[in-house]
Amino acid sequence: MPLILFGMAVIASIIGAITGVGGGIVLKTFYDLFDVGSVMTISVYATILVFTMCVVSILKQLKRGFKFNLPFIVAISLGAILGGYVGNYLLVLATQKIPETTVKLIQSLLLLIILIFLIVYTKKSNTQELAANENIGLAFCLGLVLGMVSIFLAIGGGPLNVSLLIIVNHFKMRQAAVYSLATVFFSQISKLFTIVTSIGQLHFQASALPLIIIAGILGGYLGTLINQRLSNKQLEVCYSFFMVGLCLLTGFNVIRFWGLNFF
Repeated sequence: MPLILFGMAVIASIIGAITGVGGGIVLKTFYDLFDVGSVMTISVYATILVFTMCVVSILKQLKRGFKFNLPFIVAISLGAILGGYVGNYLLVLATQKIPETTVKLIQSLLLLIILIFLIVYTKKSNTQELAANENIGLAFCLGLVLGMVSIFLAIGGGPLNVSLLIIVNHFKMRQAAVYSLATVFFSQISKLFTIVTSIGQLHFQASALPLIIIAGILGGYLGTLINQRLSNKQLEVCYSFFMVGLCLLTGFNVIRFWGLNFF
């Protein structure tokens, strides 16, 4: 099982670093597909992978010379940290009140609705030539929503981040991808804190964690390398292809969990 977790984590982190989606959503979908653990177990694995991959990717982007708007990053990151706490509280509450399969059904159903919405509106926004909007108040509110949704769904938030940064802030794909990774990085800090403080209550394979960290480092490095060699147009194609594939996998998970709950 650890090797299977490792292989999926490498693929997830490479895709996440290329497109800026963080890898958590890919890992969550894969792990649900193969039933590798409970909602909280998958959440732990996704958090460790996403945080590791984001550190590697951000450092590589900075080394390459990408310049961040610091006030914007601080505002959206503070929102993401606060939202992360709220999202984790809601996730823990849900797992305590309703069955695991029902929580997974809710997560998959919400994710599918969000993905369909984002595919439609991101494509529409890409056709508009508007100046980038880096308003700090808007950034904080956006971070709050992104952090809450990403932690509750245990997806890292990447595709949601990228799409909303394009739709709301009118960023280009490469700019949105890099800012997305930074936002994902900070939203995971709150989740990491809760993992550390409640380590004795969580059930997961400790032997899998070093492999997932290695996968995050390897995938983050390779994915960022590929990202830096692609044009904005090529990144848009990769992102669209990834989103459609993710929709299909998530749709399958919705049908499967629906069957487990009602049949």
